[in-house]
Amino acid sequence: MSTIPRVPLYRRLPEIYRQRDIEQDPPGQLQAYLSIVEDVLGAMYDNIGELYRDLFVETCDDWVIPYIGDLLGVTPLSGDPWTLRADVADAIALRRRKGTLHALELLAFDLTGWASFCLELRDTLAWHQHLNHQRPDVQSTVAQVQGIARGGTALIRDPALLSLTDTPFDPFAYYADFKPVELGVLRRNLPYVAVFLWRLQAYRTGPSMAVWRGTTVTGVVAPFAAQAVRFDIEPAGTPVTLFNASQLTPSPDAPMVSTIDQVPGPIPMARLSQGTPAGAPEKYISVNTYDAAHVPPASINDTSLALQFHLPQAVFPSDTWSFRGANLCAWETPLDPPLADREIVVDPRIGRAVFGVATPAEAGALQSAMRVTWTYGAPGPVGAQPVADLISPASWLGDTFQTITVRFREDALALQKALGNLNLATGPVLIEIDDSLTHTLDLDAVAGVNLADAIPSLQLQFPLLIRATSENRPLVKLLNRSLAFRPVTVVAGAGQTQPQVDAQVAALKVLFEGIYLNGDGLPAGTPLIARAAIPSLEFVRCTLDPGGVLHPNGVRDPMMTSLALDARFGFTSDAEYDAFQPDPKITVYRSIAGPIQTESVYLLQLQDSIVDGGAGPGEAAAIAIGAQADPAAGWGPVLSISGITIFGSTRVRSATGSGGIFCHALEVQDNQKGCLRFCWFAPETNRLPQNFGCVTGVKLQFGATTFVEPAYGQLSLDSDQSLREKGPNNDEMGAFGFQLNSHKWRNLQIRFREFMPAGIKPVIVPVT
Repeated sequence: MSTIPRVPLYRRLPEIYRQRDIEQDPPGQLQAYLSIVEDVLGAMYDNIGELYRDLFVETCDDWVIPYIGDLLGVTPLSGDPWTLRADVADAIALRRRKGTLHALELLAFDLTGWASFCLELRDTLAWHQHLNHQRPDVQSTVAQVQGIARGGTALIRDPALLSLTDTPFDPFAYYADFKPVELGVLRRNLPYVAVFLWRLQAYRTGPSMAVWRGTTVTGVVAPFAAQAVRFDIEPAGTPVTLFNASQLTPSPDAPMVSTIDQVPGPIPMARLSQGTPAGAPEKYISVNTYDAAHVPPASINDTSLALQFHLPQAVFPSDTWSFRGANLCAWETPLDPPLADREIVVDPRIGRAVFGVATPAEAGALQSAMRVTWTYGAPGPVGAQPVADLISPASWLGDTFQTITVRFREDALALQKALGNLNLATGPVLIEIDDSLTHTLDLDAVAGVNLADAIPSLQLQFPLLIRATSENRPLVKLLNRSLAFRPVTVVAGAGQTQPQVDAQVAALKVLFEGIYLNGDGLPAGTPLIARAAIPSLEFVRCTLDPGGVLHPNGVRDPMMTSLALDARFGFTSDAEYDAFQPDPKITVYRSIAGPIQTESVYLLQLQDSIVDGGAGPGEAAAIAIGAQADPAAGWGPVLSISGITIFGSTRVRSATGSGGIFCHALEVQDNQKGCLRFCWFAPETNRLPQNFGCVTGVKLQFGATTFVEPAYGQLSLDSDQSLREKGPNNDEMGAFGFQLNSHKWRNLQIRFREFMPAGIKPVIVPVT
């Protein structure tokens, strides 16, 4: 359809009539008259455009999809509109290829949005050869992996190849398994087709700052490395499972949807080692250079690979690097053979890398200037993820606001300076962080902070929005002090009236979007947010680092409180406390937070989020949401929920909403107010408000309950059916219910009954 702007009716008139209209007294009478007609014409024009778009499944409104599907004889499904649209769009192509592996893979992708890989299990069965008619062909069904001859034995001398055992791309043969088909259990038999699904989403974050963990002198001679430079790839320094970037481009014309090097799952260690039958590091890792000596440093160009190391060009102009996948729990010490010069060893299971170089100068260059693009997995867009779906600043700040762009390569303290003198701002302020690097923030060094306050705070005159730009995931590391916010003026002074001050205070609000807040630089026991003396504080797709990370040595970090807000809003002055009128509202939307401690004067609104108190199902209870003064015995905020997962116990003044999973006791002081619907409660001593459609004590299990693990907060298929299908919208409860995953499972089974060849049974196995 044409995108040419529509010419207004008045502009279509001949020039002579427009000129005479201007000459009238008063002028513009004809233009004013036609403007009334223009609104009606515009509505008709837009409606015609909508009717035209509704003719095509790619552009139609969601409600039109089943009507187009009915024309093709597609039985209607329910669930995510994207999957319903793809199901209808590919209906004809799938019918033409009905019964083929390609059709099954594309069908699985259309109905779930997950990467898929289909395998005829009869090809993986072992069989004995007749000595007079030998078949020395390769058993492996995976083109990228060298397998073994049919009837042969496994190559136990190749650890890299053996590491693919029990994966979807296992190259070895097995005996038949005659047990009944079960969801999630791989049964190898003649009439079975395995459908492997990768449910976790792979998020690739742009050039970021790996955490240097020291440089050691190896004491060996060439060709081995004299210096071993150690890095944790995750910018917060936590162990993380490295994922492959999704490289799927499903199309009805493609010969196959997925291969071993395309699926968005954990990077196979075997594929990172050069010189082995299973090794293909060029599919996952690359090394390139950038001009770090330029002022400011040159921008970095990414490729499509999952893991990319960006090195300073002046020190490493055109070096050739080798790669190895190995266990780095003890860093480079147990490597055999030892670390070579110009070798990079990566442990994708814990997100570590060791560089082998020859001189201290090279090691120092890596420490100061090495950047890394890396990929990790998560169940969905909850927490700070590098996504493109951002809110419109104008919808939140109004039409007029000041924009400050922060780039680390231009100024390492750019964020700290951008927050300076907010008390002197003349209008709303938008601060955009245009990279995925680590920005330190020390309130003691921010201009305009009143350090004389009991809780030194950023003083606000107008609303403030701090966000990441599209496809970025910046980490803001707090130093010395917690974040805190307050108005510049609460009590009227000279030349002001109290109603004027109250109106200005009532308009204040702060929004964080796409920001990863980290408190490793704070004193022990200090919260990330210590004061919110403003009407509204919002977090949209943010991560307020909850801590509790489990390290390879088995030591677990302590939990980190996200918010600790007192009943006096941080005011020590009685005059300011009495003059402060609002009841602050804290909104957490599709975010991850640690323990929240606020008094009952606050309203806490949680939607599609995780609050982690460090106590998953079956673990010792800990407070996740409670009061600031006395978390164990006091009563916390007024709670409103919509699709949340809480790892820990909850003590609040009142509670209302739906779709919550409370892994430990929920105690509500005023249980005569509000209603909770479609929630799961732990079999503990609860004090509940009225509830409807809720369940208690049935089996609850997660893929992981520890922060930074890939399946963190993902509801397991082993959980009771009521949790997976009796939540809001007849889908799962918890933080990821908005993804409608249970609808995807149901739709997949419905369509497989239609498209599976006669006599063949699908074995659906979720890989992640």
